[in-house]
Amino acid sequence: MLYRIAQEHGNTSFSWENLEREVESKAGISKGSLNGKLQQLEAPLVASKRVYNKVLVAERIKDSSFDKMVDKIPMIKSLHSQLTQPSNNLDTTYAQAGIVKDAMGGRLKDRWGDAAIIPDLKDREDAERKIKDKYFGKKNKIKDIFRCTLKFSSFKGVFDGWKFLEDMKGIEILNVKNKFKNPDVLGYADININAGFKLQDDTYHIFEIQLHLNAILVAKEEVHDLYNTIRVEIPKIIPGLTVEKTNQIKEHILGRLRNSMMDGIIDILFEKSGGVFLFARLLEEKLKQDASNNPGSKLDFINLEAQPEGLDGIYRENMERVCAEGASDDFRSKCFQFISLICAAQEPLPQKMVQNIMGDDAFRRVKGKLSLLFPTGADGRIIIIHKSLIDWLLRKVDDGVGNNSGIFEYFVSRSDLNKAHGELYEICR
Repeated sequence: MLYRIAQEHGNTSFSWENLEREVESKAGISKGSLNGKLQQLEAPLVASKRVYNKVLVAERIKDSSFDKMVDKIPMIKSLHSQLTQPSNNLDTTYAQAGIVKDAMGGRLKDRWGDAAIIPDLKDREDAERKIKDKYFGKKNKIKDIFRCTLKFSSFKGVFDGWKFLEDMKGIEILNVKNKFKNPDVLGYADININAGFKLQDDTYHIFEIQLHLNAILVAKEEVHDLYNTIRVEIPKIIPGLTVEKTNQIKEHILGRLRNSMMDGIIDILFEKSGGVFLFARLLEEKLKQDASNNPGSKLDFINLEAQPEGLDGIYRENMERVCAEGASDDFRSKCFQFISLICAAQEPLPQKMVQNIMGDDAFRRVKGKLSLLFPTGADGRIIIIHKSLIDWLLRKVDDGVGNNSGIFEYFVSRSDLNKAHGELYEICR
């Protein structure tokens, strides 16, 4: 579903202008101060894409089943909070990485021979720099102290490598980024995997595996100078920041270029959803409404970051939309009379019963606005989109808060609930 949302509502076309606005926001510099400055990196970017695209076109000609195999490698996502090492001590993480290197290196070499590249552990200085610039000092976030590569002469080999890893005992696949399906902004493609290796204490050390096509690796050498040009030029484009801030901004820009726009959008949506399917469903409905109000508009990264976070965020935004600043106090009160009745009931209420309590006109106005959160079932009863909605609305029911009626905040108070119980009693007796 997140892939569909990204396709339909996300701006999957890269533009330097949007990246400039994003960098301005993240760096805290005035809007418009980067106008056109990142555009000077366009030439190496275009040249890089041209080189990689030539390789991918040739691979598709060579193997007619290329795209079918690409589509069979699933997108797997884990929340950033789940992609953490078991220890925040870098010495411990290095020791665990050494254990994983010996175990995984042996397995991969036994199966793939020279196609398996098992390098030394990541240089300690490079790891500490990455922790500082990319992970803001959080030592348990680094995932590639041990990283390895399987390289193949055909995509059939890449696919077989994936199947081998998918079936391997003792590891858990946590993240799969399939850049053959969505090449990054620079045109590069590989399969990048984060996996957890089960240690003796039943914790999992996270490491990285890349599945490569030899032809792509040859192309990578060809475009190395182009990529290095981009790395060197970025700090010159954004002067006046501390060295630490400049490095963090450079890491952010390079991160955007090393990802496809599609993957970047999905990453943000997945984090905001907390991995909850309902969030995606509600967000999709919200974005459809937004699109109907602004035809042709697409979400860039800044717009995406502004989207609500988690189910609580979705619920709050829906309530803010319904009880907008321009809504009358009477309408807000009627909304919370409706909501309070739903919260007070022990089972879904017949629509007709709520209509009789509120009156026809008030019920029609309110129900139409709240139908996303409180749809009507096939049996004519009003249901809730998810039980967590009631928990959210009743979050202050025991706080001793007086009558709320939705005018100041979005919750049902104890007095609102008692009043609703009384209304239900009167109509049922």
